[in-house]
Amino acid sequence: MEHIALITAALLGLCIGSFLNVCIYRVPLKKSVCKPARSYCPKCNTTLSALDNIPVFSWLLLGAKCRYCKERISGEYPLVELLTGGAAVASYLHFGITLTAVLIFLFTATLIVISFIDFHHKIIPNVISFPGMVIGLCLGIFSQFTGLLQSPLTQSALDSLLGFLIGAGLFYSIAYGYYFFTKRHGMGMGDVKLMGVIGAVLGWQSIYPTVIVGSCAGGVFGLLIMLLAGGNGKSEIPYGPWLSLGAIIYIFFDIPFFRLVVV
Repeated sequence: MEHIALITAALLGLCIGSFLNVCIYRVPLKKSVCKPARSYCPKCNTTLSALDNIPVFSWLLLGAKCRYCKERISGEYPLVELLTGGAAVASYLHFGITLTAVLIFLFTATLIVISFIDFHHKIIPNVISFPGMVIGLCLGIFSQFTGLLQSPLTQSALDSLLGFLIGAGLFYSIAYGYYFFTKRHGMGMGDVKLMGVIGAVLGWQSIYPTVIVGSCAGGVFGLLIMLLAGGNGKSEIPYGPWLSLGAIIYIFFDIPFFRLVVV
């Protein structure tokens, strides 16, 4: 029975990952994610058949090329699908068949979309972050009065509100302070809003590990970019993917150091 549940979670995650690819491509361009309903090749605009839309397998069977125009299909597409499938499996393994598992998976899927959009476009769209803040605060109220949500989701309205204020407030202070002293924008408001979303959904205790992991991972990535690409230290590095990584590690990995400090 458990094997069936795992396979179901993985397949569902792969299919949702295919939809996330649509979101990653269309949302920054301000295109509808529903119309057209069928996916199409961004190079030749040909509507893809069902056989061309099987997560991961179509990419492999087609040899990473469009069936119609023969243009290369980025490996990002199966990567997003595999990450989403993995998120679905991890959510099930950690939280079982529960409302918490569903919400954790949806939140992780949202972070995947944010990460890839930020990586490509250096933005975190308001159409994702603003609803995320509201949903996070609503989850705090829901959790407080029903007791149906498990940690690491927010456990009360106050927990969610503090998470939002501390997360967004901390990053806004850093961004404002950097600009005040350098007269340059070192951090986008998208990162501020993302931390507001993470804090609202996961509560105030998530802020410390998210920031620590995000800062370390982002710093290492930035250093590698400078070394490999000859950057001058002023290259714009997307921070959203690394903050998302920090939040995901907080969700799925029980790191004693993080838990001890924030308790």
